[in-house]
Amino acid sequence: MPPNTKQDAIVETAFRLFKTNGFYATGVDLIMREAAVSKRTLYKYFPTKNELIVAVIRHYQSNYRERLEALLGNASESARDKIRAIFHDAATWFGDVNFHGCLAVNAMGEFAGKDQAIENACRQFKQWELGVLQELCHGIGARQADQLAYKLWVLLEGMSAIAQVNKASSPVDMVAMADDIIEMHLPAR
Repeated sequence: MPPNTKQDAIVETAFRLFKTNGFYATGVDLIMREAAVSKRTLYKYFPTKNELIVAVIRHYQSNYRERLEALLGNASESARDKIRAIFHDAATWFGDVNFHGCLAVNAMGEFAGKDQAIENACRQFKQWELGVLQELCHGIGARQADQLAYKLWVLLEGMSAIAQVNKASSPVDMVAMADDIIEMHLPAR
């Protein structure tokens, strides 16, 4: 779907370029050219590049939220099936040749200690992501559900980092690993 406004076009263009090239390596001149906007238009919406980066992180989170809502939208699936679906989807995404890592993690790597607004946007994204897992872990009736969610989140984040470094799909089954972790937190039957 084409962007609704010039502001949307700038954010979507910057998202694509930051994802592929990184934040420092992507200059505003390239963003302006690719988005077909003037410098005046760019700075009207985003007075600084860092403000654009914050908008891109929020856009990334919004896209991911929509993706998860579509993935988890089947109310008839159990919370455990939904967790499994997240890991299955992640394994597919991590194996994609266009996977360049988590944009929020990449931004934190480039801007930690340099820009509080970017750091906050990254933290908010990650807190939301953990919150999704916490809700699902409570939904399966797990013992220490928040601890289980954190373990699953570490697995997800770790596998993402490994996929980014190795540029290859995982040689281990992420879904099976998640299942093993879940089993440790289920009440005895």
